[in-house]
Formats: sequence, structure tokens, C-alpha cells
Amino acid sequence: MQTLLWHLLAATLIGFAVGLERERAKVERQGSAIGGVRTFTLLGLLGGVSALGPNLWLPAAGLLAVAGLAVYSLRNSRDATSQVAALTVYVLGVLCGLGTVLPALFAGALLLGFLAFHDELHAFAGGIQRSEVEAAVLLALLLGVVYPLLPDANYGPYGVWNPREIWQVVLLVAGVNFVGYLALRLLGSKGLWAAALMGGLVSSTAVTLSMVAQGRANPSRNPLWASGAVLASQMMLGRILVWSATAPALLQILWLPIAVWLLWGLLTAAWLARRDRNVSESIPVQNPLQLQSALLFAGVYALVKLLTRVGLEVFGSAGVFVVSALSGVADVDAISLSLARLTASEQLILQVAAIAILIAALSNTLFKTMLSFGAGRLGVYVALGLLPGGLLALLTMLGR
Repeated sequence: MQTLLWHLLAATLIGFAVGLERERAKVERQGSAIGGVRTFTLLGLLGGVSALGPNLWLPAAGLLAVAGLAVYSLRNSRDATSQVAALTVYVLGVLCGLGTVLPALFAGALLLGFLAFHDELHAFAGGIQRSEVEAAVLLALLLGVVYPLLPDANYGPYGVWNPREIWQVVLLVAGVNFVGYLALRLLGSKGLWAAALMGGLVSSTAVTLSMVAQGRANPSRNPLWASGAVLASQMMLGRILVWSATAPALLQILWLPIAVWLLWGLLTAAWLARRDRNVSESIPVQNPLQLQSALLFAGVYALVKLLTRVGLEVFGSAGVFVVSALSGVADVDAISLSLARLTASEQLILQVAAIAILIAALSNTLFKTMLSFGAGRLGVYVALGLLPGGLLALLTMLGR
């Protein structure tokens, strides 16, 4: 019974949030929307309640009723946004009632975002250029045509090169570049930081490479690009804490050094953002896909993966620090999770694993800093935001 009540609460909250936004839009634009906060809240609740029945005829009947209401309200409105939103809220309420709460909440957040950024989306759509359409089509071809044709098998020395895996790196970097471009077009500086944080959840190196490309095209905004690269790296540190949590004893050792590193990075990112003296100016962005940088990074990734395997063969398990340094250049997550699992199974000493994870993070940080010097002075800003924090974290670790 308690679970059902939570499901109904989630359905109601989705309707309430969308209703607040629709109420605001109705007041600002003086439109004749289908309803406001009360109507949408009731629609969400109606969807949740209708899904509690023994069969699906009640949700279907409710959907027909809401659709009829939406069609009727269109007679007094030229904008169908509120009507479609009402139908969506009802369906999301039904999903909550059926127990599919998390996807429904995620879809509700997306719906709220699309509604809230009405003006920005319309301005963006009106300014779409041919190069942007071509970039989107090319990205779709890379994902939907090229990727399925590549073999999912291991080749090369030690079998370390998998064409499909390497192409995933190309798609990752190209996708981060494209998402960052869209965010910059829509939200300016705020969009840059949002894209950096989201991209950092996947690959802070890919975000750094994207910032380097922007720094080459517009070096006067280097503090801004550097703040994006530094922010993305803070997400890398957050991921390390998540992997370390699989071995609680390891997390106890690592949390303080990582917290020190995070604090330094966040403070530096804020300082770099304030140092951007052209904050009132629009941010020029070029080449929304930047496929060349994606291909270059994939090549570096493949080379580092081979060097890592060679390091394992030469040094063996005793060379865990060397292997961590080599592995960290390409992927901190894999080595962090591997060391955490070895520690949890008592196959590796806690202190050794903790230092090895920090070495991997420092190796990755050094690699990103070297990449950032490809845009000249950008490298100085990125180094300031990343390296001192890493050294402080290592000193904190050794001093415990």
C-alpha cells in the first residue's frame, strides 16, 4: 500500500511541476492554455489513479477524455503546446501508477525543460544553419550506419584493439562536442558549464578536447573554456568516489584527498569564470561536430591501451603503480573499479590501492593538461585548475 501511495505522489508531482510552468506561461504570454497548476496536477493524479484498476480499460478511457478536452480547448488557442503537455502529463501519471516511476520522472523533467525554455528553443530553431543540420546527419550516420558494420572482435598485438570499441570513442568525443555546441547556442556560458558537467559524467578528456578546439577558434575566451575543462574533471573525481564505494574501507582512505582535490577544482573553476572579461558577449562557436579531433583522440586511446597492456606484461602485478599510470591516461574508471574490487577481495593492500588510484587520476589529469596546451595559454589555466589540486590530494594521502 505504501508503494502505491508513493506512485500516486510521483504522478501528482509531475502534474504539479508542469502546471506551475504552464501557469507562468499563461500569465506571461496571455494565452488561453488548457489549464494551470490545478488542472495539470489533477491530470497527473488522474493518470496515476486510473492505472490502479484491474485492467487497462480505465486508463484508455481517461486518455480519450483528456484528448477530447485537449481538442476542445484548441478551438480557442492557436498553440497546441499546452494540449500536448496535458496528454503527456496524463500518460506519465499512468506510468507512475503502473510502477514505472523513474522513467516517468525523467520524461517529466525533459517535458518541463522543453516547456520552460520556450523562447530559447524558438530562437535556436529560427537560427539553424546548414552546417548544423549536416553535422547532425553525419553524427547519425556514424552511429546508425558505420558503427553496426564494424566487427566486434579483438585485433593487433595482445588483441587489444576492438574496432567497435574504438569507434565508440569516436562517437563519444563527437557527441560531447555536438551537445556542447547546442548548449552554447541555447544558454551561452551557463550552457557551457552544463555541457561540461554532463560530458564529465562520461569522459572529462573528451570535454577537455572540445574546450581545446574552442580555445583555438576563440582564444580571447580561454578562461571560460578552461573553467569548462576543470569542471568536467571534477566529475571524474566524483566517479572515482563512486567506484571506491564498492570497497568501503578504501573509500575511508580516499574521501579526504579527493575532497581536497574537488574543492581546489571548484574554486579554480569559479575564479576562471569570473576572470572571463567578455562575459556579456555572445560566444562564437564553430564546427559543431569536430570529427577530426574525435578521430585523433580515438587514435591516442588505441595507442595508450596497447602501452597499458605492454606495461602489464613487462611489470606484472608488482608494477601496480606503473600500470595505474599507464591505464589512467586512457580510462580512470576501469583501473579504479579494478583496484577497488581487488581490495574488496583482499587481494591488494588498501594503502597501495588508494595511492594507485590517485596516480591513475594524476596521470589522466596530466594527459588532459598536455592536451590543453594545444590551444596555447589555455593550457596554463587548465594546469592551474587541475595539477595543484592533484598534488594536494597526493600529499594529503601520504600524510594520513
